[in-house]
Amino acid sequence: MSYGDQILKNKIRRLIYNYIVSYPGVSFNALKNIFELTDSSLKYHLHFLEKYNRIIFHLKEGSRYYYPHQITVSIPKKSQEPLKPQKLNPHQKRILDIIMRYPGINQKEIINKTGINRFKVTRNLNTLKDLNLIRNCIYQNTVCYEFIPNIEMRYEILKQMIIEFLKNEIDEQTFLKLKKRLED
Repeated sequence: MSYGDQILKNKIRRLIYNYIVSYPGVSFNALKNIFELTDSSLKYHLHFLEKYNRIIFHLKEGSRYYYPHQITVSIPKKSQEPLKPQKLNPHQKRILDIIMRYPGINQKEIINKTGINRFKVTRNLNTLKDLNLIRNCIYQNTVCYEFIPNIEMRYEILKQMIIEFLKNEIDEQTFLKLKKRLED
């Protein structure tokens, strides 16, 4: 067995590699947050994966996005371990909560409501976008943010809205607006 094959024996490196294979185009910041690694530790593992042609990266707007190398798309059987669930840091949780409560909120309003400085808000917004939890939307020439619920969550939200509508807790117009937003 060559040294190149042995690099996947390291558990963290194997998890990083499997995640990149499962979610091609993941950013450096997203990987750092998912695996709760320091910049230097993540760079160390990514360097080995790049050196032995397991992954490649593309630069886009100053950020690195990682993809499996075309030759090495198969995952070794021993490395098929479940990934840890995503853990958001406290700032990301607060920002995501604000976006869920106020869909279409802009960055300045997020800063005012959370009290987090502009640089941390920008960094955490980018991480939340990389994790496909939020998306940009344009409203009156201003960049705003919306939460992206997954299919199961959309179903639960829709179910709750139908119950509220049937109990006359929300009117028909509000129900239709919310339903349209969920379908987008």
